[in-house]
Amino acid sequence: MSKVWGSVGIAAAVLWAAGILLQYADADSKPGELLIDAGFIGIAAMIAGMLAAGIGGRGVFPAIGLGLWSFGHLSIALGGFVEMATGNADNPFYPIGGLGQIVGGILAAVAIARAGVLTGWRRWTPVAWVVTYLAVFATLFTASDDGVQAWQLAPFAVWLATIALTGYAVATASAADGVVARTA
Repeated sequence: MSKVWGSVGIAAAVLWAAGILLQYADADSKPGELLIDAGFIGIAAMIAGMLAAGIGGRGVFPAIGLGLWSFGHLSIALGGFVEMATGNADNPFYPIGGLGQIVGGILAAVAIARAGVLTGWRRWTPVAWVVTYLAVFATLFTASDDGVQAWQLAPFAVWLATIALTGYAVATASAADGVVARTA
């Protein structure tokens, strides 16, 4: 099952990349926003799949980390839908989602690295993902209201590459790595 969730994560990163390129071309691109939101939903699904596969290990700590991380991505997608419907970007889903992504991502990355279910380089892909997300998050503070700037594309590309790499790591994990269905 981890092959499915990993593949979903790779597809989500591709959708997100297509959406950000559309928004770079036109800051008010509704198709771009839809692709980004679909990407966030796919990323959330991959993270939930990682929880179900036991990639973070067993117990409360990985469940909280992965659950909060997934919730953060869903909240950002919901914020995007609210913004498209109302035309107003000032809604609580964005800061709640960002906080969920940061706190949940850090907790999940620690749980995954400590669990050792993913082996070798695979074990560190969520850590790379979280570190690059923090860099992308920093670029958002310096963004203008004119949409995505050219200089922001590089951090976004690195971040999306770490998401796709994590998807690949999850998709290529095997039962020998300890990836099993979550039972408790």
